[in-house]
Amino acid sequence: MTIDGAEVAERSLTEDVTTAATIGAAPNGGLARFAWTPELAEVTEWVAQELERLGLDTEIDAAGNLLGRWPAPQGKAVMAASHLDTVPSGGPLDGALGVLGAVEAVRILRREGFEPARPIWIGAFMDEEGARFGTALFGSRAFVGEDLTEALEVRDRQGVSVREAMIAQGHDPERLGEAAQVDALSAYLELHIEQGPVLHTKQLRLGIVTSITGILGYRVTLGGEANHAGTTPIDLRRDALVGAARVIVALREEARTDPQLRATVGDIRVVPGATNVIPGRCEFVVDLRPAVADTFERAPGWLEATIERIAAEEGLEATIRRDYAAPPVPMDPHVTDQIRAAAREEQVDALELFSGAGHDAMLVARQVPSGMIFVPSRGGISHSPEEWTDPADCELGARVLAGALRRLAS
Repeated sequence: MTIDGAEVAERSLTEDVTTAATIGAAPNGGLARFAWTPELAEVTEWVAQELERLGLDTEIDAAGNLLGRWPAPQGKAVMAASHLDTVPSGGPLDGALGVLGAVEAVRILRREGFEPARPIWIGAFMDEEGARFGTALFGSRAFVGEDLTEALEVRDRQGVSVREAMIAQGHDPERLGEAAQVDALSAYLELHIEQGPVLHTKQLRLGIVTSITGILGYRVTLGGEANHAGTTPIDLRRDALVGAARVIVALREEARTDPQLRATVGDIRVVPGATNVIPGRCEFVVDLRPAVADTFERAPGWLEATIERIAAEEGLEATIRRDYAAPPVPMDPHVTDQIRAAAREEQVDALELFSGAGHDAMLVARQVPSGMIFVPSRGGISHSPEEWTDPADCELGARVLAGALRRLAS
């Protein structure tokens, strides 16, 4: 299908980012586009209209995913996608850049007169963030064929279930299985802001993701003895919070020695929680993010041994519960090579790094050769109204995405 070049050039990526940021703007700043809401539906429809203007066939599938298809004579499709939903008071680029950058990549390829040998799909997955229901990656989970029966019954803070929210948006939850279309793909690409400070700190404009981090989640309880803060000597205390503090510091030191590991404790509760009482119990959550398989396999044993050692030294009882374990997902070498070639074509130095955040790509990549492109976040800021990336870097990312699509769809 031939599209008039002047018509293709009517819009730019920068204009699209600016326009999208007006849809779902929150009164207290930032964006509020959550799963199955009118705001998310509006921005999705707006993107669909632009894809149709560019000559793509569009649909909203059974899971609420937007799919735009550029037909081609043969073979499985090459897909570029991300998401349009946000966290509360979110920024304009997290997720949205991947969708709008893919739209811009289509414009670039149309201007070149490119005719793909295999189909190109552009996508926006439903509810990557999970901000409303806690059902993160809902759309991409449906796309890869996961059973979401239990997720349909999850309720938001107003008591509305996912099932009810879908029906209110005109979707039939019983048809959710129809969204499983990953088998139609030959490759998957995702453009994203880094959401971290590495590229910004190194003053680099482009990153090529080698793997998406695994996630290990643990809930730890240390039990000691609550007692009077003034009358109990330090050497005779069984202070649960001191034990937790030692574990947290040990986590930091371990992560400092292993560049493939991130370790965080961001949720901690102390009992009884009084200023003049030694903590008798401390509960905290450990978030470990190993980027490679070796670290993923080693980290649980190290963590459990460290907690048990510190508990014994402090006279505490330790309970360790693992809540989840998602292994790291390596990116495909061939797809990554095509991204490198596209970066060289743009004469830009690209840093190879791993993603410490989860993405839709982590699900698709388990079944389809995949790759990710990062552009820098100023100051590493994301999930915030202060999120910002130089428009020139956003445009660079879209051009590299277009170059990779060109190679993979030729």
